[in-house]
Amino acid sequence: MSLKLVALLALALLLSCLALLNFSLGFLLGATLVPPAAAVRPGGNRLPLAVLLVLTTPGLSLFLAVLLERELLEAPAGLGEAWQRFLGALGQGLLQEHLHGAHLSPLLCLGAYPCWLLLWNVLFWK
Repeated sequence: MSLKLVALLALALLLSCLALLNFSLGFLLGATLVPPAAAVRPGGNRLPLAVLLVLTTPGLSLFLAVLLERELLEAPAGLGEAWQRFLGALGQGLLQEHLHGAHLSPLLCLGAYPCWLLLWNVLFWK
């Protein structure tokens, strides 16, 4: 349980700092990461929680957001086109970081993925 406490504290710190920089991104990331983080526990039935953690991976959340955006624009995209748009969004983030010095995306990855991996450790702790 102390590992879950560390994961939740790291997630809270990440989301509070991110909300100061970009509130909408912090809100969307909080809406996708907080429910699985609260639901994960060391024992019990692990398969539904593991599926929930996989579905809330930041990368998969971005991919599903691309699919949802195309659906809301009433121009549904196939998986191939959605994959290309997903890679384009990642490429634009890297380009903004390189050209403009927008360090939010790399710092977000350095904070979000360790929290996500800590939650995996909590889930499969023996």
